[in-house]
Amino acid sequence: MQTDEQEFRMKLHRPMMSAIALGISAAVLLLAAAAVDAASDSARPMVRIAELEIDPEQLDAYKAILAEEQEASVRLEPGVLMLHSVAIADNPNHIRLLEVYASRDAYEAHLKAPHFIKYKTSTEKMVKSLRLVETTPILLCAKGRAGEPATCM
Repeated sequence: MQTDEQEFRMKLHRPMMSAIALGISAAVLLLAAAAVDAASDSARPMVRIAELEIDPEQLDAYKAILAEEQEASVRLEPGVLMLHSVAIADNPNHIRLLEVYASRDAYEAHLKAPHFIKYKTSTEKMVKSLRLVETTPILLCAKGRAGEPATCM
């Protein structure tokens, strides 16, 4: 049997214990949400733009090595979704690459691929400058093959 004093203390402690339990629950939910966010970041496509300036006298050789690397990357690496390269029309030794990877992990794997390492070592004296631009994808869409619908991610 509880005394009046014990009953009074229990009435005081119940709201405090409820508040503590609520606080712990909120913290657990925040941690869970952060874990989901972190997991979804690694599963989101990674899109990067590379801005390069190539030595004009070595431009043709650079483009041949780049084409070989792009083709091998897309063909051999499941996480390399798309690699596009273009030259600036009025300044053809300024190259832009649009790179789309399935995830950051796929990008990290790409950096270790033999064909990419060959590209980097073969072109290091051809590249006068390189700037990598991090992006946040909004929507990535591409047409399917004939008769297939467009795909967006």
